[in-house]
Amino acid sequence: MLKTIFLALALLSLVFSIDVTMYYGVGCPHCARTEALFGEMGTQYNLSITQKEIYQDATNRAEMFAVYERFGQDPASGGVPTILVENKTLIIGEMQKYQWETLFTMCQNSTCPPGVYTGATIDSVSPLHEQDTTTKLTWGVLVGAALVDSINPCTLAIMVMLLGIILISKGRNRMLLSGIIFFTIIYIMYFLFGLGILQALGNTGLTDIFFKVITVAALALAIMEINAYINYKPGFLAVEMPVFLRPYTHQVIEGATSLPGVAIAALFCSIFLLPCSSGPYLMVLAMVSKAVTIQTLTYLAVYNLVFIIPMVVITLAVYFGYTTVEKVGDAKDKYIRQIHLFSGIVLFLLFLFMLNEWVHFI
Repeated sequence: MLKTIFLALALLSLVFSIDVTMYYGVGCPHCARTEALFGEMGTQYNLSITQKEIYQDATNRAEMFAVYERFGQDPASGGVPTILVENKTLIIGEMQKYQWETLFTMCQNSTCPPGVYTGATIDSVSPLHEQDTTTKLTWGVLVGAALVDSINPCTLAIMVMLLGIILISKGRNRMLLSGIIFFTIIYIMYFLFGLGILQALGNTGLTDIFFKVITVAALALAIMEINAYINYKPGFLAVEMPVFLRPYTHQVIEGATSLPGVAIAALFCSIFLLPCSSGPYLMVLAMVSKAVTIQTLTYLAVYNLVFIIPMVVITLAVYFGYTTVEKVGDAKDKYIRQIHLFSGIVLFLLFLFMLNEWVHFI
C-alpha cells in the first residue's frame, strides 16, 4: 500500500513539475546567481531545468532568438539570463528569490502569467515595456555623451602630436597607417574598459550605488567645464589630462616612430586618456549597468565608434591634404574654451537625465 502511495506521489510530482529553460552565458555573474537560486528552489517547486549556453553554442543562441521573436521581442535587446517558464512566461534578466518564489507558486497553481517580464515588472504582473530603469538610455543621449568625450582637448592634442611626428619622420603613407593603428587600439581598449567595469559592477552588485555616485559626479564635471570656459587654466579644474601626466605622454608619443611603437603608444595613451575622457563614458555605463545584454554591448560599440571619429577625421584630413597638423593644433588652442563650454552644457543635460532616472521629477 505504501509503495503504491509513494509511486502515485512520484507520478504526480512528474505531472506537476515546472518546466524551466534557462539560456545563459559562460562567465555571466547574473546567470550564476540565478542558477544558484534554482538550485535552492529546485526540490521545493519540483523544477525541471534545462540549461542552454548561448555564447559558445550558435544553435542555442539561434533558439533563444527564436523564442524572443515568438514573444514579440527584439532579439537585439535581449541578454542573459533569459528564462522560459512553462513555455509561456519569459523572464529577461536577473530576479530576486522572492520574485521567483511568487512566479513558481503561480505556476504550481496553473496560473503562470503569459508574456515577457523582468524583476521590475513581475511584481505587478504587467507586460514588459522596458527591461530596467537604466535601459532608458536613448541613442540621442548616447551619441551626445560620446561626442563630448570625442572632442576633448586630450584626444586632439595627442593625435596632432602623433601625426606630426610620424609625418615628419616617416612620410604621409606611414602616418596614415600609424593613425589607423592608433585609433583602432584606442577603440578596442576603451570597449574592453567599459566591458570590464560592467562585469565588475555585476559581480559586486553595486550598480545602484554606482549610478547615484556617477549622477553626482556628472554635476561636478559640468560645473568644472563651465568654470573652465570662464576661467581657463590648462589642466586646472577641467576635464583635461592632468598636467603631471603630460610629460609622460609626450615621451611615449615622441618615441612612437615604428608601427610597434605606435601600438605601444596607443596602449599607454588609452590609460593616460582616462582621467580626461572617462566622465561621459562612466555616465553611459551607469545607465546600462544592470546587465550585460546584447543591447548593452551594442551601446558600447557605438559609443566608442563615435569616440574615435575625430581621430579618424583628423588622420584622413591630414593624409589627403585638406588640413595640416599645425592647423588642427591651432584650432584646438583657439577654441579650447568653447570646447569646454559645449562639454559643460552637455554634461549638465546628462546630469538632469540621470537625476530624473533617480528621483523621477518629470
